[in-house]
Amino acid sequence: MYIVIAFISFLFFAYKRTLFYSLFFQQERYNNKKFTKFIFNKFQLIDKKLSLILFLYTIFATGTKIYNLDIVILSVLFILFGVMTPNPKSKSTKVKLSLTSKMKKILFVSLLTTFILSAKLFYYTYTLNTKNIYCFCEIMGYLILLIQSLPFTLMIGKIVISPLEIFIRHKYLSEAKKILKDFNPVIIGITGSFGKTSTKNILQHILSSVSSSIATSRSVNTLMGVTKFIREEFNQPYKYFIVEIGTSSKGKIKKICNLVKPKYGILTAIGFAHVENFKTKDAIAKEKFDLIKSVQNNDGTYIINPYSVEDKYIKKYHASATDFKIENLKTTFNGISFTLDYCKNKYDIQAPIFGEHQAYNISIAFIMALKLGVLPETILAGLKTLPQIEHRLEVKKQLNGPTIIDDAFNSNLNGFESGLDTLNLLAHQSNGRAILITPGMVELGPQHDSQHEKVALKAVKTCDIVIAVVPDRIKSFVDTFKSNKSDKQEIILVNSLKEGQEWLRLNANSNDVILYENDLPDVFENKINI
Repeated sequence: MYIVIAFISFLFFAYKRTLFYSLFFQQERYNNKKFTKFIFNKFQLIDKKLSLILFLYTIFATGTKIYNLDIVILSVLFILFGVMTPNPKSKSTKVKLSLTSKMKKILFVSLLTTFILSAKLFYYTYTLNTKNIYCFCEIMGYLILLIQSLPFTLMIGKIVISPLEIFIRHKYLSEAKKILKDFNPVIIGITGSFGKTSTKNILQHILSSVSSSIATSRSVNTLMGVTKFIREEFNQPYKYFIVEIGTSSKGKIKKICNLVKPKYGILTAIGFAHVENFKTKDAIAKEKFDLIKSVQNNDGTYIINPYSVEDKYIKKYHASATDFKIENLKTTFNGISFTLDYCKNKYDIQAPIFGEHQAYNISIAFIMALKLGVLPETILAGLKTLPQIEHRLEVKKQLNGPTIIDDAFNSNLNGFESGLDTLNLLAHQSNGRAILITPGMVELGPQHDSQHEKVALKAVKTCDIVIAVVPDRIKSFVDTFKSNKSDKQEIILVNSLKEGQEWLRLNANSNDVILYENDLPDVFENKINI
């Protein structure tokens, strides 16, 4: 009877732990290689506390020659550590575990694997006489090994369901292709190392004012994300369909283009995003230009931003940049204004959004709308009512509190520097302090230190106070700022965003301006203590 209770207690512990590990597996995009690296990074997903207790218990038992396996104590330990395991769907989790169909399948196989292994172990324990040192140590060793295997069962789940996932993916892709063929919208693809979501939202706002238009929601930009969007959201004819096209590894843009077959395309930028996966900027450029190739193959029209795409890449891939100029760029508390010089015409543009880099996104969207036949005066009128883009230099004036610049979804150098300029300008206008809170940028690979050193020098020129979140991972940023700051400037080091927010709650004034630059997912910020 007691062995059954211990078995059930272990299953409860295993379920709670596996669910917790699933959060990080999902944030690593179900990539077994990246998840393995994450597990062993500072051994953060290697159980330490419970395994240590069981190990010390084994040493104690062998030392005192009392080899009885106390099932009651074991059961209590499993229940206690199960309850102590963080909930991946709690309010404190920034990016909560999403129990998608894929995640449920992986969890099922993972938990089934654990059930089979643990059932064999506990049955083995039941049939053995543990009152000898060899049997006792063998069982405790297997038990510790079983506890440590829990995150790896998720990877087994991924491998097992792969054939089923391939079948389902093929079925869904066929359905999405048929929907697009039936409705036959004008498809505009947008890709780039940065700026694609903002450009997509701006263009969607313009086009929706003149005709039925739909764009992929939020930051949906993967093959299956776009496929799901088409299957679930295309419930009526639309004239325009704007597709954000992202990539994290070679060949992904081509696959999305094969699905949607864009007639129009926008390449916003080529930078260092995902250089950790691609290794070189040249490899990133090759991937991004797959959109332009697809548009060319469809006898379509494309726009390439010459200010963020180097000329050598444009020539290499036999394309042409879009010729335009931005003049008289200004930022106030009401947004940005500038003059767009394009095709021997000048357009005075006003938009209630922030960040000088947005002028380029607006210009690209403006030119694309012109190419789609929208009248200039209609575009200009639409831009005046342009809503702020959520978490992308979104300025929020709080009642009796500081002004917040929410740039949490940005993670590139250009946007970071533009955010700092906006922070500096608005702080001067409000006669308050310019406060930056940031964990830095991610997925920069070998460019990590140099990019953070560069942005730190910019922060020295624009910030009064810097709050560095998880400073150990942005040491180059912290050291550069410390070395170059004045006596009046201050840098605060905190271990989490929550800790930084608490400092702001206690110290920020109503006329201060606070820039939240990037927000790390849990895989980067969480200090896992298990």
